[in-house]
Amino acid sequence: MPALVASVLVLQGVSCVSTPVDDPRAARAEAFERVGSWSDAAGLWTQIYFDSGFKDVEAGRQAARASLVAGRPDDALVRLNDLLARDPGAPRLLEMRGTAREALGQLSAARVDYEAALAAEPDLPRALVRLGTLDVAAGRVEEGLERLGRGVALDPSDREAQFGLGVALAGAGDPDGAAEAFDVAFRGEPVITEASIGQRLDAARLLGSHPSCAAWLAPLLAANPQHTEALWRVGQSEVAGGRRADGLRHLERAAASDPGDVAALSAYAAALLLEGRDGDAQAIIDHALGLDLTPAESALLDGLSRPGGDRPTEAGSGPDELSRPR
Repeated sequence: MPALVASVLVLQGVSCVSTPVDDPRAARAEAFERVGSWSDAAGLWTQIYFDSGFKDVEAGRQAARASLVAGRPDDALVRLNDLLARDPGAPRLLEMRGTAREALGQLSAARVDYEAALAAEPDLPRALVRLGTLDVAAGRVEEGLERLGRGVALDPSDREAQFGLGVALAGAGDPDGAAEAFDVAFRGEPVITEASIGQRLDAARLLGSHPSCAAWLAPLLAANPQHTEALWRVGQSEVAGGRRADGLRHLERAAASDPGDVAALSAYAAALLLEGRDGDAQAIIDHALGLDLTPAESALLDGLSRPGGDRPTEAGSGPDELSRPR
């Protein structure tokens, strides 16, 4: 769960709207943002802020925001500390500093900032979502889901919030609710970024063979048709959704793409057993048993191959435990 909590901090409110900064360099900074050059944008906003004698608060805020999106939370934190020293109770600055601190692993300090931001402005969607995510990660599931739900309701278009809600619902044992949130998060993305690809894989890992996973991973396979994990997870999802022929084709491709990938081999063998093709499944299992296996891999394969053992009763049984995010 901690890795997934971190993964939802990649993008932070990236709309590129004009700002009231009276410096001609502001237009260049906004242009950098529009083409995704967030480090360049952060550097230019910082120059504008410095050159104003630290009086151009909006430029300082934009510098912190761009640093966050560029994956430089340490730089953002320096800027936000300075801005909050001048305006200690500004809720949106507190919210941004909470994001920077969370990205740096300073979770207790991040919680303090989110709570302070919400005390000043109770309907801040991002602060609600991030605080709710921290609640769920700390085991306060009911309280966290309530905050997440409020945050998403306030801004349903926030893809990162929807993804965070999906992660929390999956952890709370509601796969269908999680799938619905993930669907909203991934639907209609104008550009499939590396961050989005990672989130789609994380969502599939959390939900295993859920029928929705195939659609989330389709863009990954379009870009990389031999991606072994995406192939076997799409196959699992298709088998679970009743598309067994399609699923078996993807599972066969996954096993062929990396004959040493025990998760792919196990998924294919489990699907073959479901089809009653015991001989074909055993051939895959025998091959896998000849590999250098971890104890978990050995136990999984032993359960599949043992007469009367843990034979699959549904699509996707087995290999998820080898690659499920912790």
